[in-house]
Amino acid sequence: MKYLPLFLFTTLLAVSANAQSGKNTYQVKTGNDANKVIPYEGRYQFPDFRDGEVFFRNGNSSRAKMNYNRVHGEVMFISPARDTMLFANADYINHILIANDIFYYQKGHGHVRLERDLGDVKLGRKEFLAKMDHEKNAAYGQYSSTSAISSYSTFVNSTGEYQFLNVNERVMLARRAVFFFIDKNNILYVANRNNLLKVFPSKKSAVNKYLRENQVNFESAGDLEKAIVFCNEL
Repeated sequence: MKYLPLFLFTTLLAVSANAQSGKNTYQVKTGNDANKVIPYEGRYQFPDFRDGEVFFRNGNSSRAKMNYNRVHGEVMFISPARDTMLFANADYINHILIANDIFYYQKGHGHVRLERDLGDVKLGRKEFLAKMDHEKNAAYGQYSSTSAISSYSTFVNSTGEYQFLNVNERVMLARRAVFFFIDKNNILYVANRNNLLKVFPSKKSAVNKYLRENQVNFESAGDLEKAIVFCNEL
């Protein structure tokens, strides 16, 4: 298995929890490593590293202890040397299984967990830490590529652009989630109106009619499940 070490750069972030903003909100400034300051439960999806298996596109597979990291927006694993690593060459991975959870990878989005297998088109969910808009909300609806903060001296903002932190600069981060459509080839599409039409190209007329007659909240798992089930059954 190929992998990269966590710390590729020397200038990293320091993060401290903001007690007044709740346990899922953090204040970030330059200085130290974000992974050492954000509480474990804030960084990882599971309470511990669990038995996992990575399935490669060439048919090979490999087992290790794994967990999903919200800071990086990717699955991490424990190497034979007991180091916590990110996967290298993730494009060669078909999917990852951690306990009963399946994760798909796509460049620009990192790893996305399968929320519901609904047929040809499935529903995915990605949790990550995003920059808050004026310290009030995590810029919902502005997701473009991966908005997850990295442990470097830069982070990706809500519009998908790299942004550098000044020496004394601080930003507020909050945990948030974005839903995805996963097509039969395991290609990921951010859940929105245009992409719902894109994953059902031969059913556009019926999909448009459904959208006119139903108010679909693309940040609601329930609304998205209903829409996908309807379209899959057409």
